[in-house]
Amino acid sequence: MKHCINILLLLLSFNCISQQRCHTTEYVEILKNKYPKYKQERQMVNQQTRNWIKSRYNSESQSIITIPVVVHVVWNTSSENISDQQIFSQIDVLNADFRRTNIDAIMTPSVWQSIATDTEIEFCLASVDPNGAFTNGITRTQTSQTSFTIQADAMKSTSTGGIDPWDQDNYLNIWVCDLSGGILGYATPPSTFNNPDDGVVIGYNYFGTQGTVQAPYNKGRTCTHEVGHWLNLDHVWGDANCGNDNVNDTPIQEEENYNCPAFPHNANSCGTSNNNGDMFMNYMDYTNDGCMNLFTIGQKTRMTAAINQYRPALVNNNLCNTTPPPPSWDCINGNCVDPLNGNGIYSDLNTCQAYCFCSAGTPPLSEDFQSGIPGWTIINNDGNDTWELTNTAGYNSSSSIYINNAEYSANGEYDDFILPTLDLTSYSSIYLTFDYAYSLWTNPASAQNWSDTLIIYVSDDCGNTWQNVWEKAGLNLTTTTPPYNGFSWTPSSNNDWVSEVIDLSNYTNQDDFAIKFRNVNQYENNLFIDNINLWNNNTEINEGLNQEKKIIRIIDILGRNKSRLSPAVYLYIYDDNSVEKKIIIE
Repeated sequence: MKHCINILLLLLSFNCISQQRCHTTEYVEILKNKYPKYKQERQMVNQQTRNWIKSRYNSESQSIITIPVVVHVVWNTSSENISDQQIFSQIDVLNADFRRTNIDAIMTPSVWQSIATDTEIEFCLASVDPNGAFTNGITRTQTSQTSFTIQADAMKSTSTGGIDPWDQDNYLNIWVCDLSGGILGYATPPSTFNNPDDGVVIGYNYFGTQGTVQAPYNKGRTCTHEVGHWLNLDHVWGDANCGNDNVNDTPIQEEENYNCPAFPHNANSCGTSNNNGDMFMNYMDYTNDGCMNLFTIGQKTRMTAAINQYRPALVNNNLCNTTPPPPSWDCINGNCVDPLNGNGIYSDLNTCQAYCFCSAGTPPLSEDFQSGIPGWTIINNDGNDTWELTNTAGYNSSSSIYINNAEYSANGEYDDFILPTLDLTSYSSIYLTFDYAYSLWTNPASAQNWSDTLIIYVSDDCGNTWQNVWEKAGLNLTTTTPPYNGFSWTPSSNNDWVSEVIDLSNYTNQDDFAIKFRNVNQYENNLFIDNINLWNNNTEINEGLNQEKKIIRIIDILGRNKSRLSPAVYLYIYDDNSVEKKIIIE
């Protein structure tokens, strides 16, 4: 039994070492070889920091410093494309740890409670991107790279399968991806060198507190540790046997610690009279996430110096919680569209509408996409995937309009298409009909499930304001059996489609009526729409007097191919574009 225990302990020890928590020290050596100027400037950092603290640091006058963050998710498999909620959980951990509001602060041994401190540094996801447009502070990049190495650092460049950083003077760039070699994360300690590789990299399964995280590194402390390096903190053992971490109030420590030691640990090591032993619960050690709980006053001072010396643009910025820019408009395909950055041509909507020729046609409107996409307004704010024509699927045809959500990694992004403005004042009733097809990618019974959303809005003031009249998501949006297909899905027959009817007769007194279809992306699966029609029922219909009219389509309002109790309700559409609603007892 003893031999078994010894083998188990050996395996546990090997696992801790093979899963090396941080590769910042190794990464710094790579940077020094890559950039001789960085090596030269890093050699002067400690003396520069001591000088700044001695001459300029005043702890009583420090105000809260808020650091804008952009999280770049670079993913190959769907599990690597972590959710917004997982990202939010990491920002929460950073704020709790740096402001010492973490719930495990009570676990700091009493001997160090007096020096465990609020660093007065906070973090926020940026609300303004480098171009001045609004953002959620998250980018998503699909890559063909199955994993990334510290040597190549390829996640930091669009040309190598990653994404270029945002302005590194104004944002903390954090790349989240699949890191090879058992690395949890690494960072770039600062200097006066303008480092093009500046930022933090974290493995996707060690970022935040939910989703893909793996114990024992599942409480967000890997990112806390690496941001500490980014703000010029060293490992508490000084990366040497009984080394120097350049902080006066952390005890000298022989080496890194793993797992969760009992306090005190390694008392009187390094030839000292330190009965309290190692400060293994410091965020700059290698213990499990659940054992970390403090920065010290000395570490706060060093980080404050780093921001003021090497990252001064972070001291005062307005990149989070910024007041939205004033509305402005551009005329796009006959519609006035706000670019959301305050740089539209027109500052007044009425002026835009006057110049944009917001005139109205009359129903009927019919589009089957057999001749391509008409000149409708398509709004694609992120410049990424959006609504496009497909010649591989349609209802009773091979063409339709669709959006490639299966490969569109932009959770929460809106993509709209807007129908031409119409005058409905001559009509007593009006119906919007269309066919659509959708299948989930993820099994809706799984622990984590996602769904894209289709919303239909109408406007009675030429697109100035919009009202939601129809919305479906998740199982309610699916048209297939089973409701999910774990691949980039395309409908294969008419059975994959559903017809929808929306009664818009409440708007028949409007002379500037518009309809907008909106896809809300959650990176799930493809959405197809076909046969969009706006039918009027202005012609008086009498079944006995209309035998000469030809029925060109019948739509089951209550849901084609769905079981139901009688009666059934159908729309009969005739060749003169008139519509008749019929109730049939089946």
